[in-house]
Amino acid sequence: MSIRARLLLIALLATAIPALLVLANFIKDREAAIAGDARRLAELAQAKAEDLHQRIRGTAQLQFGLARAGDLDSDDRAACSAFLSEVREAYPQYTGILTIRPDGRLFCDSLRSGRELDLNNRDYFRRALATRGDVVLEPTFGRLTGLAVMQVAYPARTAQGELRFVLLASLDLAKAAAVSAPVVPGAQLLVVDDKGQVLVAAPAGQAGFKPGESIAGTPLWRFAEPSTGAAEADVAMLDGGVFKWARADTSGIAGTRVHVLAGAPRDAIVAGANARYARDTALLAAVAFGLFLAAWLLTERAIRRPITRMTAMAGQLAAGDLAARIEPPWPSGELGTLMQVMNQTAQSLQAQRQDIANLNARLLQSQRMEAIGQLTGGVAHDF
Repeated sequence: MSIRARLLLIALLATAIPALLVLANFIKDREAAIAGDARRLAELAQAKAEDLHQRIRGTAQLQFGLARAGDLDSDDRAACSAFLSEVREAYPQYTGILTIRPDGRLFCDSLRSGRELDLNNRDYFRRALATRGDVVLEPTFGRLTGLAVMQVAYPARTAQGELRFVLLASLDLAKAAAVSAPVVPGAQLLVVDDKGQVLVAAPAGQAGFKPGESIAGTPLWRFAEPSTGAAEADVAMLDGGVFKWARADTSGIAGTRVHVLAGAPRDAIVAGANARYARDTALLAAVAFGLFLAAWLLTERAIRRPITRMTAMAGQLAAGDLAARIEPPWPSGELGTLMQVMNQTAQSLQAQRQDIANLNARLLQSQRMEAIGQLTGGVAHDF
C-alpha cells in the first residue's frame, strides 16, 4: 500500500469515530424526542379526559341547584325559557339547556324555540326515567345545532320520588376539548364515542380526522376501545402513515361512554432530531472533505513529489549517471535532508570515479613510459 493510500486511510479512520458519535447521538436524540412527545401526548389526553369529567360534575351540580329553583316549576313556558336562556348566557360551555315533561314533551328551552318535540325516543330520556339521583350521559351530535355534545340529563323528582321533569344540559364537547396550541407538531386530540364515531377532532380544521367520521374496525379503534388504563402505541393509519397515539384512562368516567386520544405523526415527532442529524452529518462531511483534501495535498506536495524526484535520481544513478542531482529547492525536514545526502553521495561517488579514472590514466601513462624505455634500451644495445 502506498504512503498516500495509508495517509488517506488514516484520515478515513479519523472521521469514522466522529461519524459513529454523530450516529449514536442521533439515535439517542431521536428516542428522547419520541419519549418526550409521547409523554406530552399522554398528558394532554389524560388532562382533557379529567377536564371533561370535572365539567360533567360541574354540570350535575348546576342542575341540582336549578332543579330546586322555583323558576323551572312554573307553567309559564316563556318565563321558564327566558330563565334558562339567562343561565346559558352565564355558562357558555352549554349549547342548550331545556326541560322535558314526564310525558316526554319538550317544555322550555334556552334557545326559546317554542318548538313542540316528543323526546320519548331519546335514549337519555328513557334512561333518566329509570334513574334516581344520578345524571344520565349520552355523547351525540345535537339535532338543532349539529355540534358534538355530551347530553347530561338530570331527573328532578319530588320528595316522594315522582318525576317532576328531566333537566337536560348539552355540554359543548368541542369547547371542552379545545387545544390552544399543539403540544407536539401535528398533534390532534380526538374524542370518540363507544361506537367509534369521532365526536371532536381538535384543533378544528386540521388535516386528519373530522367530526362524524367513524374509526370503527381500524387499527386505531382497536387501540382506543379499551377504557381501562392509559396506553401509548405506534399505530399504522389507513393512509399509510404511522402515528404515535396516547390513550387516556377513562375507567373513572366510564359513564361518559367516550374515549379520549391524542396523537401526532411519527415523522413530525422525529423531524427535529432528523434535522439535527442532517445538520451534523453535513458538518461532518465538510470536515471529512477538508481532512481528505488536506491529506491529499500533504501527500502530493510533501511526500509524493519529493519521493518522485528521489526515485528519478536513483534511476539515473542506477543507469550510471553519477552527475545526476536533485536540484533545489529541497523540502524541509527529513526528506530535504535525505535529498541533500543523496546529492552528497552522488557527488562522492562521482569524485571517486574521477579519482579512479585519473589513477587509471596515470597507471596507463606509466606503463607506456616503461614500455618506451625498454624499447629504447634495446635499440642502443644493438648498435
